[in-house]
This record gives sequence, structure tokens and C-alpha cells, in this order.
Amino acid sequence: MGLAKSVQKRIDWAKNVKFDNRTGFFRYRKYGHDLYIRHPRHFVRDDVTDWVCEKIFFRHYLPGNDDVVVDLGAGYGDEALYLAERSPRVRYIGVEPQPVIYECLANTFRELGANFVASPYVITDRPSVRFVSQFSYASVGEIPEGYIEVPTMGWETFLRHYNIDRIDLLKMNIEGAEREMMKLITDFSLISRFVISCHDFRADNEGEYYRTRETVVSTLMQYGYRVKTFSYGVNWADDYIYAER
Repeated sequence: MGLAKSVQKRIDWAKNVKFDNRTGFFRYRKYGHDLYIRHPRHFVRDDVTDWVCEKIFFRHYLPGNDDVVVDLGAGYGDEALYLAERSPRVRYIGVEPQPVIYECLANTFRELGANFVASPYVITDRPSVRFVSQFSYASVGEIPEGYIEVPTMGWETFLRHYNIDRIDLLKMNIEGAEREMMKLITDFSLISRFVISCHDFRADNEGEYYRTRETVVSTLMQYGYRVKTFSYGVNWADDYIYAER
């Protein structure tokens, strides 16, 4: 980041981000609601969220009222607030297992009503998963040195727990675990659409665990989905795929 951009970002923090005495987190207004974050450095301007939502997440399908969205890797909930402004009656289950980020997400969703649910589970068939603390929450994941145990839940149990009998859009950004997630889904007929972040862009520097695109695409095509790709000349953005029946 250049000096000018760094200075501008700090100005943005100072103008927009407030410390919340009640929760001990920071918050700022986004699309008419309070968004809770761990640190001012995690502030994201609305125009940045607009671009990601309009060009990737909801480019091919904008969920409407009464749709069901499951968001695996919901983060702080930026995209949920974008959607809430446009479809306030959408049912949105945001899954965020990183404990401090989950707590922020739960505070954000608390003000949106019962249709917005924050879930703290790693969806897996394994009994135990451990994370580490990282300031960049996108970098947190399961590694052998993990020391923070997070709750886990199988896919079928997850569906029953949240009374989900259909998913109009399954949004997924789970830092390389998307290959495993594809194996856990037992009934693809419940899911109308996917938008998935594959992580091949991380594979060359961080290992083959992150090379997931081929497996994800072939699995979706096997189950009868039409796959669309993105081409913006940005590696992380171009590794997203959209699929629909």
C-alpha cells in the first residue's frame, strides 16, 4: 500500500469507526446498520463492498425476500448488510467459526431481526478443529499448531439444527476447505445456486491444499449445475465460480 493510500485509509478510520463500550469492539455504519469489527484496520468502504457484491457475490443472482442464503465464511457480515438493505425479509444464516469474528458477526446480526442468524460452527465430519489467532482473519485456518478449539457440526446436523429444507444461494469462502465441503453435501437437490471462492491463487505460495478449483467445478458439473466464471484480471476474484441448476 502506498503512503497516500495508507494515509487515506487512516482518515477513513478516524471519520467512520467508533469504539463500542458495550461490546469492546469497534463499529461503523454500513447500509444503515451497525457493523462490528475487531479493529479499525478492518474497516471497508461501502464502494468496495458494492463492487464485490455487484461483480461477484450477487452478480448472477440477487436473493430476494423469503429466499434462504447460507454463507459459509460470513466474516463480519458486510455482504449480509448489503443484502439486508435490498431484501430485508431474506433468511440469512451466516457461518463464521473464528471466535472473535463470530462474536462481532453476532452483534451485527442482533440488530437485523430473527431472520439473520450467526452460526459459530465449522461444518465438518471431524469431531475437533483447532485454529490459531491471526490479525488478518482471512489467514486463520486449521493448522497442526492450532490451539483454539472451535465447535464442529456435520452438514446434515447443521441443516436440521437451523431448520433448512432448501438453500437458494450457498455462498462459500472458507480458505481452502471448499474441497472438503463438496464431499460433505449429501443432497445437492436442496441447493439451487452456489457462489464459491476457490483458492488456487494461494496454492503456488502456500501449498496444494489451496488448489481447489478443478475439484469444485467438476463436482458441481457432475450434479448438473451450469458453472460460470469471472474474469477481472484479479487472481482472488477470478478464482470465484458461480453455479446454478
